[in-house]
Amino acid sequence: MLETIEYTAGNGESIGFEGPLYGETMPGLRGRAWDYSLASRGLTGVTRKTRETNVTVRIHDSPATLDLLCRLADADMAAGTPGTLIADGEWETRAWIPKSEPQTITPTMVETQLTVVLLDGVWRRETTTHHDPRTDAGSGLDYPHDYPHDYGGMSILDTVANTSGMPQPIRLTIFGPCVNPYVIIGPNRYEVDATIPAGSRLEIDGTADARTVIMISDTGLRTNLFAKAMRGTGRGSGTYIFEPLPPGTSTISWAGGFEFDLTAIEERSEPPWT
Repeated sequence: MLETIEYTAGNGESIGFEGPLYGETMPGLRGRAWDYSLASRGLTGVTRKTRETNVTVRIHDSPATLDLLCRLADADMAAGTPGTLIADGEWETRAWIPKSEPQTITPTMVETQLTVVLLDGVWRRETTTHHDPRTDAGSGLDYPHDYPHDYGGMSILDTVANTSGMPQPIRLTIFGPCVNPYVIIGPNRYEVDATIPAGSRLEIDGTADARTVIMISDTGLRTNLFAKAMRGTGRGSGTYIFEPLPPGTSTISWAGGFEFDLTAIEERSEPPWT
């Protein structure tokens, strides 16, 4: 069951709902909703959109906490920058709190209903693994079929597993120095035609909100390398830079001696019950 939840504002300040501000079970955050249109024999336009819900919170003898919530929520609304709801310390979704409607007011207690806008339609949890050719096993691959790439002499990792049953967006962070780096995960090759100097890193972000390819130097200079990324003919083409991680177990391989981080982003319509 959902045990803890907190709201982190755009300025980094946080407020929890376990006391002195109590949200109890907050059932409004536990629901899920897919958007769709009915067709003659099925559904069309199936997606998860921004969703509005209500939650009731209560506070005893701590009006300053309500003032803090108001300040954080108002600042995010005015800036047009959502905060983040964090469930059980690991599941996150972007959110705004645009409204608070007091239901009960006594000298020692205030109960108010918050309107919460869940911006993403999903909750996300990230899992990052670091891969280093000096510590991971290495050997050549022996495939029974021909492929348009050379797989010889590559570093082979154990595997990466996606047990969610759905494709997962991923983020790759490749650390220089390297030239024209590529990583092969399952049937897809993630490649950027660029030189990454020592001390710089290449960030390939395939999340639905980002889709960026950025090189960041050791001084913080950011260079857009989107045009240098191999995008094939799109998803499923085998060379799509933003290809999600397929369900099941995939082999990871790469050449060039560089290190990289692989971040898989699990998405759920609601926080898990267990």
